[in-house]
Order: sequence, then C-alpha cells, then structure tokens
Amino acid sequence: MSFSVVNHRLCLDGRPVAFRQSPHGGRTMKPRHLILHYTAGLTARSAVGWFLDPRAKASAHLVVDRDGSVTQMMAFDRTCWHCGQSSWQGVSGLNSQSIGIEMVNAGRLSKGAGGRWRTWTGEAVPDGEAVVARHRHEAAEAGWHAYPAAQVDAVVAIGRALRAAYGFSSVLGHEDIAPRRKVDPGPAFPLVDVAARILGRE
Repeated sequence: MSFSVVNHRLCLDGRPVAFRQSPHGGRTMKPRHLILHYTAGLTARSAVGWFLDPRAKASAHLVVDRDGSVTQMMAFDRTCWHCGQSSWQGVSGLNSQSIGIEMVNAGRLSKGAGGRWRTWTGEAVPDGEAVVARHRHEAAEAGWHAYPAAQVDAVVAIGRALRAAYGFSSVLGHEDIAPRRKVDPGPAFPLVDVAARILGRE
C-alpha cells in the first residue's frame, strides 16, 4: 500500500480514502504530534458512527480498521477532539497541535462466562485475539485485545505519509499525554516500535 497526503487528505495509491466529516473540531492548526488511540469497540462502523453523532463530543482524523482500511473524518490541518485534557513537554491541550488516529480495538478485556474474553460492553472477542500483559502505568496484568499485523502496518505507512507532509517529531499514545485518564493504545500495541518505524529510527 502507498499512502500520501494531498491537500490535507489521505490518499491510498493516489486516490482519497473514504471521508466522513465529523462535527467535533474544525479549527485551523499545524500538526506537531501524531497521537494513537484505540476505539474500545470491535467495528469501524460503530466508531465512525459515534464520531458523527452530535452527542459524542469526540472525534479523530482517521479511523483504521483491523484489516487496514481507513476512514478520514477531518482534514489534517483542522483540530479534532481526540485528546481531551492532555499535556506533553509542558504544553497543554494537544488537540490544538496533533493528528489523532483511532484504531479499531476493544482495549482492556475481562473474562466472561465460560472463560471467554469479552469487551467492556460484553461482546465476545474472537479466539486468539486476546493477550495478557501489564500496562506500563499499572501494577497487575490484564487481558487486552491484540492488534493484527495488517492494522499495525497500515498505521506505520499512514504515519510515514503524515510525517512526510507535516514533519512532526513525536508519535505518542493517548496514555502518554493523559496518563491518569487513559490507557490506550495499551500494552498489546507495539508503540515504541511503531514510533521508531514512522520516525525513521529503526
């Protein structure tokens, strides 16, 4: 796959990806960071639908599905409400200077009846898609939804295209900029490796 950025829109092999305009954001900004999140759900459709809902008060520039397919929801030179209360290196309010990518992933899991891993809404996670790991901000291990290789590779390719367009120097998790509130993208996501690949520090 070959991603590029043209007029603040993401293109795949020269053609713009699907675009659904979120109502949550829209002020002009210059991207200085790339922030990675998980959706806490199992489908891109539900994530996109929620970001279109006026009640949500949340959005992201991109939603990346588990197969690597992408929906854009805001131009990259416009703010999205994906960070909430946040700070990094003495700067607060990262919505005003970052691009947000939401990856379809259920996040933290719990054991349900019959020992099946389930999402916070009670949905069963497919067999083989759970990992047990300790979050770096927590003391105990927990179940987490795994990220498929196709999704991770798409995020790396997108991140490289965004960096080529905007020259940012930070690739961060929501857990980095809001550590007392957020745990995404969580320990199942190879954040250090992905950041190195995007920034050319492999």
